[in-house]
Amino acid sequence: MAEIFLSYRRQDSQSATGRLADDLAAHFGDERVFRDHEIAAGDDFVAAIRRSVESSTVVLVVVGPRWLAATDAGGRRRLDDPGDFVRLEIELALATRVAVVPVLVDGATMPEASALPPSIAAFARCQAVELSDKRWRFDVDTLIEALQSRFGIDAAAAVPPAAAAAPAPRSSGWAADLADLALHPRRLIARRQSGSAADHARAFAFLCGAIVFSQAMLLTTLDIDLVARGSGVDVALGIAAWLFTALLLGLLLAALLVGALALAWRIVARGAVVRRVAVVGAYVYGGVWIGVWAGFALVVVAVQLVDPSWLSGSVADLHAAMASSKPFAARPMRSFDEAPLAAGAHVLLVFAALVFAATAVWCIAAWGAFRQSLAASRAQAWLATMLWIALVAALVWLPTRL
Repeated sequence: MAEIFLSYRRQDSQSATGRLADDLAAHFGDERVFRDHEIAAGDDFVAAIRRSVESSTVVLVVVGPRWLAATDAGGRRRLDDPGDFVRLEIELALATRVAVVPVLVDGATMPEASALPPSIAAFARCQAVELSDKRWRFDVDTLIEALQSRFGIDAAAAVPPAAAAAPAPRSSGWAADLADLALHPRRLIARRQSGSAADHARAFAFLCGAIVFSQAMLLTTLDIDLVARGSGVDVALGIAAWLFTALLLGLLLAALLVGALALAWRIVARGAVVRRVAVVGAYVYGGVWIGVWAGFALVVVAVQLVDPSWLSGSVADLHAAMASSKPFAARPMRSFDEAPLAAGAHVLLVFAALVFAATAVWCIAAWGAFRQSLAASRAQAWLATMLWIALVAALVWLPTRL
């Protein structure tokens, strides 16, 4: 999906928009710039516009001299029509909190809020940029620099360094991606579905990074003796073994969950959806994994504040039970009322509950990326989700019956 969406009115600024699109595509790459003529024949135009706007990083609204007053064949102002595509694009961008940047061309000025329909009145408050025909190259370079520095949109690899306008540091792009994934997961995930092999490599790298990072975070809350004892080399090997084992188990669980989901969507959508589901599933699973283990790490710290010896004792009891093939019985933990640091433990448990709740909300929001990526209806999305739950339940239940 494209990161830059160009909204324009053909009878107002088609020429200037085409010129701008060519300049942006030359710098950022064709796949990062979207115009309505790129919608394939036979596609649902409104659905395609909705997917493209929701997945974009920024919507550039090209405003010419006749943008506000443009009328249809019956003499009615186009912006007053709820079905007007330009109005719909701005409404979608504002509703989904996609950045909106008005681009004034051919001497146009920003419209007053009172002259706009109430649903897009906020458009009048967006900071505009002006592209003058006399200084077009300078103005476009300034816009490109803003797109790179403010929105983290990287230049295409083919652009020579000398021609690039102060490219943003790569680390800032990663930071922007992570922030976008946390706040707008469907938008980021949609941008990572261009159909190239790099999409799968990035998704897999994120999944592996999420698993390793979450377990490293958990390790900071544990007594290192629970992982390894002995010399520094022994401890380092123990930590590496912990992380490697967690990575393998995490990837195995991800393969089972995402595989079951791909099967569910294949049954519902009746198409080749495995690759798209795999990319979306990797991001959703990785994000949920981080949230769950972050909350669990807070719980571990709270438990250690209440009863510092409980965790190490429970681990020792577990090892003893495994060695002797006896059933494991969890040892009782000290009451919160008896703990000197009970107040701090209660605060940490509240924070853990908030982390778990935020993770659940994020997962629900990110789950919509499956429907968006596969262009499915709500009914199909619900059916696929229910079927996936049934498949996962079967995977959990069957081993108990064997």
